[in-house]
Amino acid sequence: MSRQARSELWRHDFRRAGWAAWVAPLGALVATLAMTTLAVGGGAGRQQVRDLLLTGLEAIVPLAVAMAAVTAIAGDRSRELQLSLPANYVATLGRRVGSLVGAAFAVCVVFSVGVLAAGCWSGPRFVASPLVWAPPTIALVGLGVFIAVLTRSVVLATSGLAALWLTQQIYASAIGAVDWARPFLLFQTTRVGVTDGWALDRTLLAVVGVALVAAAAALLRRPDRLLTEEEA
Repeated sequence: MSRQARSELWRHDFRRAGWAAWVAPLGALVATLAMTTLAVGGGAGRQQVRDLLLTGLEAIVPLAVAMAAVTAIAGDRSRELQLSLPANYVATLGRRVGSLVGAAFAVCVVFSVGVLAAGCWSGPRFVASPLVWAPPTIALVGLGVFIAVLTRSVVLATSGLAALWLTQQIYASAIGAVDWARPFLLFQTTRVGVTDGWALDRTLLAVVGVALVAAAAALLRRPDRLLTEEEA
């Protein structure tokens, strides 16, 4: 396949991912800015403002992107048609989710640069800034896609993501205090801080996400996993 053909496939599948591919990360950061504006209006201090902006990158964007990825996987209404074509539908889904995650990463980079330029960056050294938002995004996307494929249910996948996100928000301090559990904490930067081994912990979290995506891809080798119970 030529480079031009591959590029056209990526563009097509990005469009097929739907409006969520654009709105999810942008909407999450717009919500972050709105909360920050309200906090400033309420007399929040500079450090609180910085913390809110960093929380948007580490907590709000990953959840929004993961929910959108589940929709891109489980919300396709043309699965039966796609399975009848010679094209590899698993690769098609991979391009859609990859386009979504890539768009989110681009938005996060631009937002991070803007926060730095405004003098409000409170995370690690800026060169390591992708480790704030990339690992939790990869982990939540991987988990959401895996649950969606395993259960063939959008409701179970999105509910599972929301439950994990909320549980970790509530028990972040307790999780961060346990050495073996800390690498699985999505919000380590904002809730625990940049401690010794932070970069390694974030890398391990990203590896977990990649492993979940690989597990989902393995399940998708069975075509029936692409269909809901009604479609099957």
